[in-house]
Amino acid sequence: MRRSDLFQKNKLTRTITVFIILLIISLLLIFTVGFKLLMNSSIFVANLFSKNSAQALNKTTDVYGSVSIDNIPTATNSAKFIVSGSVVNYDKLEFFLNDEKVKEVDLKASDNFSEEIGDLVKGSNEVFIKALSSNNKSKKSTNIYTVLFKQEKPKLEISQPNDKEVISQSETLLKGSTDKEVFVKIDDLPVVVDVNGNFQTNLRLKEGDNAILIVALDIAGNSETKTLTVIYQKE
Repeated sequence: MRRSDLFQKNKLTRTITVFIILLIISLLLIFTVGFKLLMNSSIFVANLFSKNSAQALNKTTDVYGSVSIDNIPTATNSAKFIVSGSVVNYDKLEFFLNDEKVKEVDLKASDNFSEEIGDLVKGSNEVFIKALSSNNKSKKSTNIYTVLFKQEKPKLEISQPNDKEVISQSETLLKGSTDKEVFVKIDDLPVVVDVNGNFQTNLRLKEGDNAILIVALDIAGNSETKTLTVIYQKE
């Protein structure tokens, strides 16, 4: 073998040897540093997914819990009243009247509640309910409701006809006035009351005495009653 051929063969051998060494080193790096990097990346992704899942679960839990008032009077003539509603995923209810806690109830198996609360003050009162979990970490409040407490009877005045008035026609006009936002019935039939509290209606009369019953009822349940007698005599 010529010297030049031998030199080329040795050079090729050295090149292959260096390549093999570099390949082994690369493989070692991949299986050490690369494996650790892969493991760290996997752990990071797993933790991130776990954190997002926990946040999603908490959000779902918060959204799922609810409390609502289904029945509450807008006005009443009693200092105490019943409030009822439903609650989901909470363990305790606190009832607030004019920003003061007046009652606390531990919930049982039922998701519905009906409780009496008071004492109302004359005029407008604000009512709301707060629902809480057993550890007080989760809570939710209802909307604020206004309840009017009123015990005074509504005004009721009849301007015509007069009591015991004798009328020669079979029909007469009854006119009167009351407070605003009051319902009026005449002989159990509702009549229209305008924004100023005035009302009127035509009455058909029978011959002789006609007893007419007028009732005014406000939104709190207070009522005022008047009875008139109109006498129909033919000419």
